[in-house]
Amino acid sequence: MNAFLTELGKNLAGRWAAALAVPAAVFVAVVVVAVVLGPAHALDFALLRSRVTTVSTGPALVWAGAGFLAATTLAGLAVTALGGAVVTAWGAAGTGPGRPFAALRRRRWHRAAAKADTATVAVLADRENRQARVVARRAVLRRDAISELEPEAPTWAGDRLRAVAVRVRRGTGLDLTTTWPRLWLVLPDPVRGELTTVQERCASAARTPVWGLAYLAVGAYWWPALVPGLWLLLVSRWRIRRSVGVYADLVEASVDLHGRDVAERLGFEPAGPLTPELGERVTEAIRKSS
Repeated sequence: MNAFLTELGKNLAGRWAAALAVPAAVFVAVVVVAVVLGPAHALDFALLRSRVTTVSTGPALVWAGAGFLAATTLAGLAVTALGGAVVTAWGAAGTGPGRPFAALRRRRWHRAAAKADTATVAVLADRENRQARVVARRAVLRRDAISELEPEAPTWAGDRLRAVAVRVRRGTGLDLTTTWPRLWLVLPDPVRGELTTVQERCASAARTPVWGLAYLAVGAYWWPALVPGLWLLLVSRWRIRRSVGVYADLVEASVDLHGRDVAERLGFEPAGPLTPELGERVTEAIRKSS
């Protein structure tokens, strides 16, 4: 156990260095430059060089280094906590504070779904019309880009993960929420490693808009910081959609490939693929239903 905890500590230290230390250090450096130059001398690099020279030797350098490391650590911890709040918002229900966002997404989805239905009817009326098929395909993609199902969550990520649970329930009868801990225990190590890697990518993507807002806050005082802030906010949407989409696909694939293993471990003997009827019995057994 001690060896395991030691190795885990090494891994956590490596993940900190890779995922947080570098962006946190860059952010703190930008804040330092903003404070040193100020809005009046935003791009006065000669002034910056002279200020840095004054603390490059002696005790001032030691204190500056210690302060920089402490600020980097605090920035990384703060962004990690706020990134966790972003992940929590992905799974929020479309009620309370999230109701306006869920309602807006639902209206957009219904408009896109109506256009997709109209385009599909046109294809069915004239199957030889290639242009109609192209229009219908684009309309369906625009609808699915909003959500694969009628939106219930205030965010795309929440509905993307919900769509996986709905498809798993329809196809196998398994309730993903209750089955997932058991499934995780029977997954092969390579599969769990891949899922863990993608989970870390999701966490990193969730931190991207937080970094963007942090740079914008600095940019309110020192305008050059607006450039990375706006860029990070623009990239964050793409990163979140990409990482959450890959994670959702891996979760569904894990159920498809190893859901039968869960049934066997619980004492069931499926003769073939996992059916919805058997999956419902497995779910009842997991829930300890009478």
